Amino acid sequence: MTDLKRVAYCGLYCGLCLNGCRIPRRAAELRTLLQRVSVAEWGPDVPGYEGFVQFLDRLADFEPHASCRDKTCGPDACAIRDCASARGLVACPFCRDYPCDRIRTLAKRYVTLIGDGERMREVGVERWIQEQAGRQERGFAYSDLRSWPD
Repeated sequence: MTDLKRVAYCGLYCGLCLNGCRIPRRAAELRTLLQRVSVAEWGPDVPGYEGFVQFLDRLADFEPHASCRDKTCGPDACAIRDCASARGLVACPFCRDYPCDRIRTLAKRYVTLIGDGERMREVGVERWIQEQAGRQERGFAYSDLRSWPD
């Protein structure tokens, strides 16, 4: 059975969200750099150091557990999630009406959404998840290509 926890109904992959991908990695890099320059020797003399270290550790060790599927990520009321769930779909790309107006609107912010959805249909969810995990490992995040509305 394929684990769909990181697959949003709309066809986004949760591992490519800035919060779950880039921020923890960069925070861990900063923590390593600070250890390398021996900040622990002089840092405690800087006001706010302890709070900063705790915050940096929380960011670096962050493991996203939120999921669109259990309504712990995204808005409480999501028309896309409600529609896909009501239709019994694994994800929107498997809908006969894909891409619908809701998906097209979301794709204005996430420019790879429709292409990624077509790829999901082409190769199946399991392989698509593996491909998205590979993108995550290479450091890609949706925010890299994000189109900001006018």
